[in-house]
Amino acid sequence: MEQTSATKSPVPPPEKGPQFNRSIGLVSNFALGFTYLSPLTAVYSLFALAITLAGPPAIWWILIAACGQLLVALVFGEVASQYPITGGLYPWARRLWGKKYAWIAAWIYLWALVVTITSIVEYTSTFVASLFHYGDTPFAMLLTSVVLLTIMMGVNMSGTKNLARVARFGFWCEIISVIALGIYLLIFHRNQPFSVVFDAMGALAKDGSYGTAFMSASLMGLFMFFGFEACGNVAEEVKNPGRKIPVAMILSIVFGAISAVISILGYLLSSPDLMNIVSGKNCRSDPGDSQ
Repeated sequence: MEQTSATKSPVPPPEKGPQFNRSIGLVSNFALGFTYLSPLTAVYSLFALAITLAGPPAIWWILIAACGQLLVALVFGEVASQYPITGGLYPWARRLWGKKYAWIAAWIYLWALVVTITSIVEYTSTFVASLFHYGDTPFAMLLTSVVLLTIMMGVNMSGTKNLARVARFGFWCEIISVIALGIYLLIFHRNQPFSVVFDAMGALAKDGSYGTAFMSASLMGLFMFFGFEACGNVAEEVKNPGRKIPVAMILSIVFGAISAVISILGYLLSSPDLMNIVSGKNCRSDPGDSQ
């Protein structure tokens, strides 16, 4: 009996599609969310504005925003554990509600990322100019921003392991520059009592209301507590994502709030001329500078 062609050459098993390498652990995933959240960026960019608007009580917006966003993180963590899919918002929304809603949500999120990254890079370019001692002309700032964006794009395209290394490096930079510096100022350069966080020091809005002034200072907290969803954007590259991604999101919020509060307390309590800083008469808040 002759064998058929199907018998002679059995059909090979279907090939598996491309799969991500699950090389990101809990620490790296948490570091990714924490560096994206970046308390350093929010504190350094909006601390002076918030204190001028509402005085030292503006620090409470860190805790208020953290509590609210912690609820959001709990929801995102549950969704990420049910749908541990790379891509984050779009695949989540498509499975929860539908393609049209997912498309709209993804476009809004995309433009939010464009605005966020652009604003952070533009702000960072001034620090780069100060570090390398060149003029902060518009062309120089534009060129610096383009170079920074190119470097970041290269890091993102270099692979998961390199991205995890950069995230861990950024995490330790944040810890040293935010928490360690804040603790140092609290211990060795303290000039104000802790009760100062309840003293508005005469900060009022134009309508004479402190409530309006306090609400205006909320920008510091709102600008800080976002980006923790990045922990879920790389779900297919995380080991045991159903358990580790929700934990990483929550840790990003909690540690972000703790580090920001320590940092702001350090700056507030080490300022020898806080009243004039709030009023705008003294724009320098360096510890030890009483001029």
